[in-house]
Amino acid sequence: MYLVFDSETQIHKKYKRTANPFIPENYVVARGWKKEGDAQNSVQFYKPSQDNWLVIDDDVTVLVGHNIKFDLLYEMQAGNPYLREFYKRGGSIWCTQYAEYLLNAMQRQYHMNSMDSIVETYGGRKKIDGMKALWQAGVQTADIDPELVKDYLIGTEAEDRNSGDIGNTELIYLGQLKSAHALGMTESLRLRMDGLAATTEMEYNGLKVCTTTAKKDLSLLSEQLKAAKEDLSKYIADIPEEVGFKWSSTVCKSAIIYGGSIRYRVRDTYLDEKTGKLARLKATEKWPLVNAVPVKPELLGTQTQDVFLSGKNKGKLRFKNVSVEGELKTRLQDRYYDLPGYVNPTEVAAEKTKNTDGRGNVLYSTDSETMIMLGNSDVPFLKALAEKIRLDKEIGTYYVTVDANGNMKGMLTCVSPEDNVLHHMLNHTTTVTSRLSSSNPNCQNIPKSPSRVKAMFVSRFKDGMVGEIDYSQLEVVVQGLLTNDKQLVSDLINRVDFHCKRVSAKFNIDYKDAVKWCKDETDPNYKTWQPRRQGAKEFSFQRTYGAGASTISLSTGMSIQDVEELIEAENKLYPGVISFNADVERTVTATAEGFRDPLMGYRAFRRGEWQSPTGTMYSWRTYDAPSFLKKRGIIDTFSPPELKNYPVQGTGGEIVQLVLGKLWRYFMKKDNWNGKAFLVNTVHDCVWFDMDASVAEEVLKTAKIIMEGVPTYLKKHFNIDCPVPFPVDVEMGRNMLDLHHLEA
Repeated sequence: MYLVFDSETQIHKKYKRTANPFIPENYVVARGWKKEGDAQNSVQFYKPSQDNWLVIDDDVTVLVGHNIKFDLLYEMQAGNPYLREFYKRGGSIWCTQYAEYLLNAMQRQYHMNSMDSIVETYGGRKKIDGMKALWQAGVQTADIDPELVKDYLIGTEAEDRNSGDIGNTELIYLGQLKSAHALGMTESLRLRMDGLAATTEMEYNGLKVCTTTAKKDLSLLSEQLKAAKEDLSKYIADIPEEVGFKWSSTVCKSAIIYGGSIRYRVRDTYLDEKTGKLARLKATEKWPLVNAVPVKPELLGTQTQDVFLSGKNKGKLRFKNVSVEGELKTRLQDRYYDLPGYVNPTEVAAEKTKNTDGRGNVLYSTDSETMIMLGNSDVPFLKALAEKIRLDKEIGTYYVTVDANGNMKGMLTCVSPEDNVLHHMLNHTTTVTSRLSSSNPNCQNIPKSPSRVKAMFVSRFKDGMVGEIDYSQLEVVVQGLLTNDKQLVSDLINRVDFHCKRVSAKFNIDYKDAVKWCKDETDPNYKTWQPRRQGAKEFSFQRTYGAGASTISLSTGMSIQDVEELIEAENKLYPGVISFNADVERTVTATAEGFRDPLMGYRAFRRGEWQSPTGTMYSWRTYDAPSFLKKRGIIDTFSPPELKNYPVQGTGGEIVQLVLGKLWRYFMKKDNWNGKAFLVNTVHDCVWFDMDASVAEEVLKTAKIIMEGVPTYLKKHFNIDCPVPFPVDVEMGRNMLDLHHLEA
């Protein structure tokens, strides 16, 4: 039995969220709903002070909504007593926005899809959307004509009381069930909806922030940034001020890093095209007349100047206006300042951009990720630049800065001062692989050591602990699951540390020594060898997601030769990976059909698909072929890195979402350990917990068992025989930076 519902709320914006459910100014103004079998939709309006929640009857098994997370957060914030009981008896949710995105293989035009953009596909009608116009004008929902709100939610009697958002959502839901069954995606979607319920719970719980720690660290970072800017300034000290060099200019940055020209303008003299001499302004001077002949004033000497002999000027000296050379003319003219650069863009595989420098030469990428990777080189300038960019990004992203207009930005601006809790957004419909993203702020992109950002995340309990459970080498484990490569599976079963294995191969040392030196913090060799394992880890990540030798070299600091040797060795060691990638490419190419991409101005491309063992559909579109292929008549190609990336990243993301659902169900059953433990965040391959110290170890050990149960879940839900384990690392501490391993 399903129940479709939708809520219209006040739309006050605070802490970067429009219609923020976590502030008292916002509440549900009107709610519409329809239970399976009802003849008509229902609607109710509410006042700010009254009990305000959705009634969920005991026979309801599925709650349905479009972008249902928004509506659920309002129910949770209001303390809906029916919702938790619904979940505890096994009730589930269905988000039509999320389902549409997955059913269409995560194509970009279905990211964050609106109801109006898909409803006609399912036989519904677009609304005449006066409500949106009023919202865009800043009108609060409570101030809109109730009849208009009612029409928006459930339609009018004159048209169809089963239309509006409620009727359209029901049509979409029923159509999606049929599509999911036809594609063999029903079980995958059902499990992902539990994952969505889990991340909604995480958003509601939020992350506790110690603002004292944050402010202290911000002060320290600001001092470091000041020093970094002073260090960097010496590299531009010789550039004339008139050139106007700015670090914020992509032209200036590309020119100083890779070499190039900065065009600037100065006011200067110039040659007259007719005379070939310096151009001058027109001018006249009064010269004295001597015997009716004009004489330069400085040459008059003792000569007698003519005077008027009659008339009103009789007796006055006579002069004549004579044309002379005026002041030199000036105009704004282009000048060029050439910089030699510090690195060859071709050697580091820097990406070309569509922009050009002062002389029309191509500019290369200067985004922060590229600059930080370049900082791995031995060039002092690049190290200094990478440090400045790192600090700029860290302060601007994770703390707080004020721009020239006085606007504040940064993660701390999203923290509620009432309780110092950060309600971050976890998004399910914004990537091409179905992997989650995060925004306002991005809590999936929090830097690791040496950054202290994670130190501000603490427990909400007086005697509390925070915990993190992280899948070990998830991308490699997923490769083993998908490819079933014998050697890879064997290494995974034997819990080989692939990063240490690469270190042992590269430096020709025993594998056991590599493990000890790279991972044992008490070993005297640790400080030397741990960074080498980190480089190998980056190699693994980049390699798994399809990066080429040049990109891996740039990001790890390894030579291209070393990278190529490692790639060649791994291709021989794990041939099943190569075969799997080739199979995916063949399938995508075989299914490719022409289409016009609305996000590219309806230009013509091809799109191909591949379906994973869990039923998830993946989609690839072609790109313009490089010039050497166009000469052979090939006009478009699929991206090799994307072909390798999507299955691994997407399947890994799906498994994490499946596990989040399992954790959420267990936490629900335990009433969050009687309110003493909460799920608070997920960062790609890991889960964050906030716990009272009295239950912390029990919570994490239980969660570890749940998270390592992936092979059982794959068999139960998809009949997949999983050949590899899914081991996790468990850590706990007083804040998210100072964590220690929790032994089983």
